Amino acid sequence: MNRNLKIALVIVIAVTTFSCNSVKLSNAWSSDDFKASISKKILVIARSDDNDVRDQYENMLVSKLKSQNVNAFSANQLFPDIKEKKNLSEEEKSTILKQFANAGIENIVLLALKDTEVTYVNDASPNSDPMVYNKGRYGISFVDYYNVHSIEYLSKVVTRNDYENLNKPEENPSYYTYILEAVVYDITLNKSEQLVGAYEVEATEPKSAEHILHNFTKIISKQFKK
Repeated sequence: MNRNLKIALVIVIAVTTFSCNSVKLSNAWSSDDFKASISKKILVIARSDDNDVRDQYENMLVSKLKSQNVNAFSANQLFPDIKEKKNLSEEEKSTILKQFANAGIENIVLLALKDTEVTYVNDASPNSDPMVYNKGRYGISFVDYYNVHSIEYLSKVVTRNDYENLNKPEENPSYYTYILEAVVYDITLNKSEQLVGAYEVEATEPKSAEHILHNFTKIISKQFKK
């Protein structure tokens, strides 16, 4: 068998292997306060610098939550003027929280792209960091997380073809895994107790951005079943 054919077969096997059940819940955590928070007024915020992507994620999750009789609303509808911004000032944080409180918002679900992993088939299994619930990237309150400036954004760039120009060695084929997260905060609680849920979803070799959108929001909405 010639070398090019061998490489092609390895790629096909890798993609086939990792495409099965390509979007799945990989990590989940919730506090004792999570179940009680489900009955509260929930605001869904998708972190994206692309308004179309933001609208799609927020509206689809809200639609699924409402079908489960969850009192959910999208940030793009209730607060269209709130834009992504790095390093919010204390005054800006206070203003946002006041807007939410005036609208009766009690619970917030933040959706974001946590990471994109490229795994080479010939490498050892990739390392994965354990989820951190109380500190680090999630913070302990809504404004802690929302002010994290290292966060990645939900995007339309999600398929292998989007990365055609990456410098990958031909003899070491790879597959892509997108790690999305939904982090839940109950802003009626004390700041140190606001983080009530964190869920990670892995999408490996997804068919399209729409494939991730539909499956991610479906998985997250299931966590809110009463």
